Amino acid sequence: PRQHPETGELLQSLWQNGNVDERRETVTVRARQAVILASGGHAGNPEVRSMFYPALREPAFPTSGQTLLGPGGQDGSALIAGLRVGANLAGMQQNLSYFTTFHISTRLGTRDAYTGMMPGHPTFDFRGSSGFNVGNAGFEELIAVNQVGKRFFNEVRLPRRPGPSAYPGDGGAPGRGLAHTPLDWRNCRKEWVREMYNYDHGLDAALAMNEGSEAPDYYSGPLWAVFDQAAVERNGWELRYPFVSDNGYFFRADTIEDLAEQMHAGHEFQRMPLRYLAETVATWNGYVEAGADPEFEREAEAPMSPVMTPPFYGLSIMVIW
Repeated sequence: PRQHPETGELLQSLWQNGNVDERRETVTVRARQAVILASGGHAGNPEVRSMFYPALREPAFPTSGQTLLGPGGQDGSALIAGLRVGANLAGMQQNLSYFTTFHISTRLGTRDAYTGMMPGHPTFDFRGSSGFNVGNAGFEELIAVNQVGKRFFNEVRLPRRPGPSAYPGDGGAPGRGLAHTPLDWRNCRKEWVREMYNYDHGLDAALAMNEGSEAPDYYSGPLWAVFDQAAVERNGWELRYPFVSDNGYFFRADTIEDLAEQMHAGHEFQRMPLRYLAETVATWNGYVEAGADPEFEREAEAPMSPVMTPPFYGLSIMVIW
């Protein structure tokens, strides 16, 4: 059962029929043949996630269903119970083979970036903001930084999702449209292999260890979108409630230095100062003036805009499992 975070009112599901309101710590179940356990997934358990993608031990990125299900939702409890009695993880490789399993959301400024839930929903107060979806094109208007305030990848490519693997040529059965000879080593030539996979490494870069990753966990930390008032006006972004709020996922300041301090003080998982943020913004503005980004070649992807017009904004970028 879940209570409203402010009133304490018991929240009732629209689908209560058949549910069991059980609050005992230990429950004994009698079954003739088997018991089927379901925990709604395992995306809310960083330890279980890390068996498939080690970098997702970072707790800054919660399950996409946390607002709806609460902190105990999608905790992998059923999977863990099965392992304890001898089950195996056969078939769980789908976590890696499904190209929609984990990705970077284009919805900024909210903890639960999977949906655009609005006020009026019974669980909205658990998230505090709906966030606002800038789409893939919106990443042309910002710089993305890690927990120490450094850029880590070409921002325009960050939200791109990989496509499923496909055969070279027309994507169908092997050999169609190709000079394919069965059992010939030339079938593995690098040009054909490159055609088979459509994978961009933005997510890997976002979750990589960095200067702020400290023992014993070496967490990669949160991700931030940083932009200025000029970007807001160019795009007509509405930075107001309920899209953003003072909930630790949206910050605004008149200087980059003050913005970095607010983000450090106001976000639960920002474990250290963003000590390079001011330097990163200054370097980026120099790249814009020169018309070239020697670090990640942004100029080849989209126009580059400076981050110079106050106020400045820092909004969370979330990884969704």
